Amino acid sequence: MNQPNFFIVGAPKCGTTALSDYLSEHPNVYISAPKEPRFFAEYFQLPNIKTWDQYLSLFQNAEGKLAIGEASVHYLCSSTAIEKIYQYKPDAKIIAMLRNPIDLVYSYHSQLFFNQDEVEVDFEKAWRLQDARERGENLPPLAENPKALQYRMIGQLGSQVENLLSFFKPQQVKIILFDDFKTSTQSIYEEVLSFLNVPSDHRSHFPRINANKKYKVAWLALLTDRTPKVVLDGVKIAKQAVGVKSFGIANAVRQINNQEYQRPPLSPHFRSELIKEFQEEIDKLEKILNRDLSHWRK
Repeated sequence: MNQPNFFIVGAPKCGTTALSDYLSEHPNVYISAPKEPRFFAEYFQLPNIKTWDQYLSLFQNAEGKLAIGEASVHYLCSSTAIEKIYQYKPDAKIIAMLRNPIDLVYSYHSQLFFNQDEVEVDFEKAWRLQDARERGENLPPLAENPKALQYRMIGQLGSQVENLLSFFKPQQVKIILFDDFKTSTQSIYEEVLSFLNVPSDHRSHFPRINANKKYKVAWLALLTDRTPKVVLDGVKIAKQAVGVKSFGIANAVRQINNQEYQRPPLSPHFRSELIKEFQEEIDKLEKILNRDLSHWRK
């Protein structure tokens, strides 16, 4: 049975979707569908991917591919996922994509709000709800996983990379900074192919993927993305009656209802607070990467 030999382990909002999409189009690379099965993460598992058979079935069509992988962005912040991956595949290759943790958590909050896992539109207010939410208070009604609302945990990149390197040898790990990926996409892509021992496909076109978005009409998003079971059952019966797999209505509505959105900058006071919060994590990354990250503290 085909099995994954590389993992993109995170972090969220650091370019993992774009990289996995580019890699999936390479003739010698296979990325699971969904690209983010979350199988090894204790808090973030999908309901239909919980057994080994279910997980390995995601790679059944990878025959003949040199690199077989998946990209679950919460593996890096998980307290158990990296160790579980090591126990399963100690010779695996690991890709970790990182960015300034302040920008990361702000962008991540926007994504959660778009997904309707977060109801507090103001990030500073959402940040200050973390302790209450850890106690089970003030949780959004549609939040799939309250742990995902712990923004502080998501941004502790230095500690997460330390944990990663405590299991996997440095030569098995490729760390990519989002800034580099954004400004030198083709170069980083070629580096990843080399890391995975896959020949270049000479790709030169890298379209923007997973830009920050918002809904034009919030209640319409609830209908398409959080469709009530009674409606889903009715649609299923209708599709069976006319003999089609999909009407395509939901996807059409999503495309019309979504629009790219430029977030306003954080207030100087709150950004300064977050810099102090993540100072130690940035220091750790500087030592691990042997790279000056002082611009992250500005």
